[in-house]
Amino acid sequence: MITRPSLGFIGAGKVGTVLARAWYAHGYQISAIHSRNPDYASHLAAEVGAMQAAQLVDAIAKSDLILFTVPDDAIAGLVETMRPFDLQSKAIIHTSGVHSLDVLQPLVISGAVVGSLHPAFPFANAQIVPEQLVGTVFALESQDESLARWLHELVSALGGQWITIPLGGKATYHAAMTIASNFTVTLYALAEKLLLDLGISRQHADAALDGLLSGTVNNLHSQGVPEALTGAFVRGDVQTISAHLTALRHDDAILEVYKALARLTLPLAEQRGTPAELVTLISHLLAEQKENAHA
Repeated sequence: MITRPSLGFIGAGKVGTVLARAWYAHGYQISAIHSRNPDYASHLAAEVGAMQAAQLVDAIAKSDLILFTVPDDAIAGLVETMRPFDLQSKAIIHTSGVHSLDVLQPLVISGAVVGSLHPAFPFANAQIVPEQLVGTVFALESQDESLARWLHELVSALGGQWITIPLGGKATYHAAMTIASNFTVTLYALAEKLLLDLGISRQHADAALDGLLSGTVNNLHSQGVPEALTGAFVRGDVQTISAHLTALRHDDAILEVYKALARLTLPLAEQRGTPAELVTLISHLLAEQKENAHA
């Protein structure tokens, strides 16, 4: 395989756009862009000096390494479309977090080598610049040494790091990413709702939550788990936690989230040094609340 491959992108959404721009900025040739949305493909192709490939087969012919930067559920259909193609000397990867490289195995029969490369990064929009990707961890799968070397070099060019996902572990990996990233947004929204319900303006509510969340992330970065945990659970403040449960009774959904997360937090609090008897008291309090809810 050649030292540095030309890259073809199938899909010009947020992930494809950001990655194409980033690798183009680091000297990679972006050979072709194909998308079901011709406007997206045209715009991105113009930015990175690539051919806008109206036909999928043209994008493949022009590229050494083809990246599927499409929604997870679109990958299987794309593979079926490509099965009749001659893919000798082609490398094909997808950027899905949940699918393993197995979803691409039918293309091996057509001559391709396959893999996957998932960036653990929140692509909220397409305006992310290459500098923001520095330090990003990429989950890598490849059973071909030459393709693995290409993928390592792609990650290194962006100043990133890579981890190798063991066979059968991709869904677990992606569930972890979802809990850490997506559910953080969900929890923020729940906290924001509680503050708004008190009549606090969104500006002030978000300022309070932003500072708290930023400090928590900094603590995680500098101290790790469980040392970054603070608050009532670490102090063993049973009365404070009881007050929380009482205050949240008006919203069953948020109350259930609080109790579920509280139970998962107790072992961390114990690791932080919260006395075992206080952990037990809090655990009993949560159990009593559950019994009362079913009474």
